[in-house]
Amino acid sequence: MDFSGQIVVGHDDSAESATAVRWAAQLAKASGKELTIVHAWIWPLLTENLGPVDGVADSGLRNAAKDLLRRAAELAEVAAPGVAVNTALITGQGRTVLSHVSESADLLVVGSRGLGGFLGMLLGSVSLDLISHAGCPVVVIRAEDKPAQPVLVGVDGSEAGLDAVDTGVRLAQAWNAPLEIVHVRRAISARSAQTEEDAQQVLDAGVARAREHGGDIEVTSRLIESRTVPRALLEAAQDARIIVLGYQGTGRRRLGSTAHAVVHHAPGNAAIIRHVHVPIDTDEPKPEIVEEG
Repeated sequence: MDFSGQIVVGHDDSAESATAVRWAAQLAKASGKELTIVHAWIWPLLTENLGPVDGVADSGLRNAAKDLLRRAAELAEVAAPGVAVNTALITGQGRTVLSHVSESADLLVVGSRGLGGFLGMLLGSVSLDLISHAGCPVVVIRAEDKPAQPVLVGVDGSEAGLDAVDTGVRLAQAWNAPLEIVHVRRAISARSAQTEEDAQQVLDAGVARAREHGGDIEVTSRLIESRTVPRALLEAAQDARIIVLGYQGTGRRRLGSTAHAVVHHAPGNAAIIRHVHVPIDTDEPKPEIVEEG
């Protein structure tokens, strides 16, 4: 299935994924896009007994999965009345299914943790895999939307940072929200510190990119000086609707230290834009869409 032009949200019936569904539905409506709710269905990998129990209507694993998606669609419609909602039940492990979906989606939305998470973990393994490998921007949802706050984009002079600006612009346009571009000048010593002139050039390039594509949205900028880049970004994100960062990854390694720290500890929602798509390395078969609603 081609998910081009759509916002896709993963749903596993956890409270975190329900929050993600509501957030994604509101964004889909605001941006005039279709929403597809995807459930990764592992049961066909484990058993052939998927149908209803004899004499019990609407029973069985297949019907339970379809009902999960039906309820998720209702949740989306309540959160964003009139939004166009599709559902897809796809056979496979969550990380494999959503990685496949990300290859054609405009945006992938996931909860911070799913049903398989360990208590105390800040970010689930599926979400971490996706933001490390996805083929489209990934938003990790921790909280309901905060409409009064600006979209915050961190830039660092990389192409991934400029990609993040583009995503931040699209979010700001959909919400009719202000956009703030920030760059953290890491100052440790006079020898190793980035010069103020170089830091300002990085910030100015981000602002120029935003104004080039942002139309009439309000764009502001802020140069922050700190010994620790992640800490400075996390402090700035306290007052943001969402923080958007790029990840200049070219190999199969996980996130860079700054993006890793921010997505783990963000006070609210975070979007990570990987500059180069690197599929998840797995021997699992290509996911199969078995039902659509």
